Amino acid sequence: MAETRAQKNRAIRKEEMRAYLAERGRVDYVLDNIEKIEQLDAKSEGFNKELLKLKTANEQRIRLLNKYLPDARDEAQEVKELPPLVIKLADSASN
Repeated sequence: MAETRAQKNRAIRKEEMRAYLAERGRVDYVLDNIEKIEQLDAKSEGFNKELLKLKTANEQRIRLLNKYLPDARDEAQEVKELPPLVIKLADSASN
């Protein structure tokens, strides 16, 4: 079935978003925010505000990554099953 112009444009935008997230939306940012959360001082005045800010940033970034980048599980399902690997051991008595 032929794609409409809107479908082609949507596919192009989706691919551009994937490329952008692959470059900039790395999991490194999420891990950095987790480290920042661990280093927060629970006794400080701005603790709740800073915690909420970092938590929200992580949640939004993870949503984008999940939406536009495929899960490793999805990719693993695409791999065709390979035949079983057979290993023949040499008989040490025949040497």
